[in-house]
Amino acid sequence: MQHLLRKQIIIIGIFILTSLSLIAQKGETFQPDHDDLPYYLGISIGLGFNQLNFERNSYFNNVSTNIANQINSSRGRNLNLGLTGTLKLSKHFLLRGNPMLLIGGSKNILFQKNSLATDTLEIPSTIITLPLALKMQSDRYDAFGYRDLMRHYVFGGGKADFDLSSSKDFGGYKALLNGADLGYEFGVGLSVYLRYVTISPEIKFSYGLSNLKNMRNGEALLNNVDKINANFIYFTIHLEN
Repeated sequence: MQHLLRKQIIIIGIFILTSLSLIAQKGETFQPDHDDLPYYLGISIGLGFNQLNFERNSYFNNVSTNIANQINSSRGRNLNLGLTGTLKLSKHFLLRGNPMLLIGGSKNILFQKNSLATDTLEIPSTIITLPLALKMQSDRYDAFGYRDLMRHYVFGGGKADFDLSSSKDFGGYKALLNGADLGYEFGVGLSVYLRYVTISPEIKFSYGLSNLKNMRNGEALLNNVDKINANFIYFTIHLEN
């Protein structure tokens, strides 16, 4: 995970520096009136990584041919595409919505029955996520010889997720996970103001609070698991006007 994030950060850094070298003149200030906008819009694209957490009950170590007596999760990944809307509350505080579609991903369950070989259940996952966050930003500052080029920010808030694939049976098992999830998230980012666009790479940590275990399907595989949560890490680039 750290290797992947480091690689993405290096790529974005090279992209930003290349853009500056192509379109910028030293001493020029880009979008000087940006802070006066009451709101602004944009799009986002990035990568997400998810992992399931399992809360096991007291019967977890009982041996049964139908119930998993060892269970874990491997990391899944997805592409996220979204829209961004930011409302200015004050000079340093903003309210941001960033609805995203997470595609091409899966939620992975590794399990053993009766101490046999480990099986992997890759449950396809297509998620609509609706986050709302309070964003706190610094003043713009000079960088690389350009005036008011950058600002950094932190943010935190809540989210609602809806997995469109959760109701499907997969791998011979009935739907194991619920589709709706509520949670909280926080992160950090850096905004770079170019002539016609603001580029904001950021990293976000997202934690689900709802129990994703489907209690209604009668599937025995997860009978000794009380609770399942889904956590995400996102690396996203926002392009805003």
